[in-house]
This record gives sequence, C-alpha cells and structure tokens, in this order.
Amino acid sequence: MDYERQSLARTYGAFRVNPRKVAGYVTLVCGEVITDDGDQCLVAGLKYRYKQYPAVKIARLAVDQTVQGLGLGKALVDLALGIAKREISPSVGCRFVVVDSKRNAVPFYERCGFTLLDTTANRERDEPVMFVDLNKVD
Repeated sequence: MDYERQSLARTYGAFRVNPRKVAGYVTLVCGEVITDDGDQCLVAGLKYRYKQYPAVKIARLAVDQTVQGLGLGKALVDLALGIAKREISPSVGCRFVVVDSKRNAVPFYERCGFTLLDTTANRERDEPVMFVDLNKVD
C-alpha cells in the first residue's frame, strides 16, 4: 500500500468471493529494456539508437496456490498487457512490457508471448529479462 500511496507502483488484484480473499495480483511499474549494444534492435526493422527502450515492467505477479493452473496468472498478464497497450502506450513513448522472470517461470511467460532478451549477460542471470512488443498485442 505504501508504494501505491507514493505512486511507485500500481497493483491490480483478483479476489475470491467466498471467503473474500486475494486470489492473485499483478504489480506494474515504469521500466526499461537495456541491450548490450546500442545498435542491437529488439524488433527487426525498428530504428532506435539508444540502449534503453521504454517499457512497463511487471514487478510482481502472484497467484494463490489453491487456484494455480486455472488460468488466473495468464489473465493477470493479459490485464497488464492491456493496460500497457491501451492506457500507457498511447500517452507516453512505451513500446514494451518486461519482466525479470524467475528461471522456473520462463516457460509460463513464453506461453504468454514473452521473449527472452537475447544477450549473453541476460541468459546468465538468475532472473532473466523477458519482453513483449506491444505492437504485437491485440
């Protein structure tokens, strides 16, 4: 709640009705994708001369164990992508959504449309950066 009050993050929740309990949540913050080389492009044909690409970051994503496997995590990611695509990107320069994925969550994020940032340093990280190009999100 402190981060909400200080405008450092925005958290969106999914709640169970009975008993009233948090079933899952996703937290969004401002972020960026950093490449090793300023000439390296995240998207073929994209002309951008900087090493940092503007992005929305999924800072936290959690689903209660009792409802895992029911699609709530994917729905929360879809919510985050929708907010970024329809609310944030039209207002400011923001082309990507990123996440620092735990290694065991990489396949989940791949199923959600994320791509592993293909740099040597990123492939060696405990929590590699993954991204989605908002121009490919419906």
